[in-house]
Amino acid sequence: MELKVFPANRSVAREKVSNGSVLGVASSGNKTLVEYIPSSGGSSQIIIFQKEGLTIKTWHECPAQKSGYSKGCWHLGLAGWIYNLVSGHYYIELVGKPNMTLAEHDVSSIYGITSNFRNIRFDGEPTEPTEPTEPTKLSTFKTNLLDKYFLPEPLLEKVEKFRKRQKSRLLKEQINRIPESNYIPQGRELVSAVSALMYDTWAPPLFMGPAGAGKSTLAEACAEILHLPLCRISGGIDLNAAYLLGEKTLSPVEAADNVLTAKIALACAKSGSKLTSEEVNTISEKLRTSTMQVVHEPGILLQAIQKGEMILVDEVNMVIPEVTSLLHSLLDWQRSITVPGIGEIKAHPDFRFVSAMNVGYMGTRPLNKAFRDRFRGVQVASITQETLQKLLEEKTDKKTAKKLSNIYQTIYDAVYSPSGATLSESCISLRALLRAAEEYSMKTGSLQEITVSCLTESIESENERTQLKDLIEMKIK
Repeated sequence: MELKVFPANRSVAREKVSNGSVLGVASSGNKTLVEYIPSSGGSSQIIIFQKEGLTIKTWHECPAQKSGYSKGCWHLGLAGWIYNLVSGHYYIELVGKPNMTLAEHDVSSIYGITSNFRNIRFDGEPTEPTEPTEPTKLSTFKTNLLDKYFLPEPLLEKVEKFRKRQKSRLLKEQINRIPESNYIPQGRELVSAVSALMYDTWAPPLFMGPAGAGKSTLAEACAEILHLPLCRISGGIDLNAAYLLGEKTLSPVEAADNVLTAKIALACAKSGSKLTSEEVNTISEKLRTSTMQVVHEPGILLQAIQKGEMILVDEVNMVIPEVTSLLHSLLDWQRSITVPGIGEIKAHPDFRFVSAMNVGYMGTRPLNKAFRDRFRGVQVASITQETLQKLLEEKTDKKTAKKLSNIYQTIYDAVYSPSGATLSESCISLRALLRAAEEYSMKTGSLQEITVSCLTESIESENERTQLKDLIEMKIK
């Protein structure tokens, strides 16, 4: 059973630590035991935490069980104190009571409290006592990302170094284009993508998965984590080299010809019509704006390459061969691209490239092997109903989120049924469902009316609109 721990739970936990309700902390192998006095008073209780990779497990019993931990509890909030998780919410897996509950080391001093154990039994002192290691003090950035995405510590070290560099070089306009993502990882896809972008010679991730799996949102999460501005382009026949790299154009010269301006002023003075300073400035400006020069206006990809930004190529399997061929040298160890009329341009060391694709859609083509091998493939699974409900709860109440997630699952089953689809893929849209949740929170109509409107009105087939409307009205009375 997975339990949600809310910011309020952590806040109360910190108060309890401060007022002496936490009696002590002990360790036993990879387990951490915390003894505390319940809010209702009485005998002390013990909660046991265990961290395995990205997962925090706990054995715990308290009155909050009766409500299914719907509001969490402050005892679970102690995990944030133990593991330095300081922002947002996180999840803990509730497990059965472990066989061995004897504590081996008193580690209370590490956490800044004086031990006052009552019920934790110690299994004797070790033959050669060892000093417990002081917990690593994580930066605010690290704790935020650890809390939000559970990235492993070694990877965070690399990411933090990269982010520091961005904060010292990016302009305000670029910082404004760094996205804030609400991506919820389904598995290891986020860790895999960020790892690839942090290789010594970074590899471009290729996100593959069905529509609505969150591939673009995953790209936003990568840009947020790396603190990089994100530029987006979509594959297709209109995506050509000129759009990506730019082309020659005429532009006014940056400065006027001062010699010519001086000659005009001198000629006027000799003729007895000496120019005022305002007239000289006017002539200089006229000369500047009327004198043009040929310049190269960089395209969207070239700008990202030169400025050190992140670019997302969506539907990369719809990109024409002319474009994939020019990307070859950019995506291998050379990290350079040849621009007609300019020559070879080396990519900024902080430039990053990510791409996404739906497999087997109309208009797509298989990627050739030379191009495909340049990517680190990352499979993005369809969002689970449980994860979707968590996402919807950020926009609406829990009851409504459950209804909407049930509708999405029903539509998904109708679209991808092994026994034969009854609806086409045009009927399933995670974005439309999120819009429905947000619109309902504004109370602009009933949940049924808003959901029908958001999920059906963009569908071209009248028959499918009717089917989907009937399905929604059946689920939401």
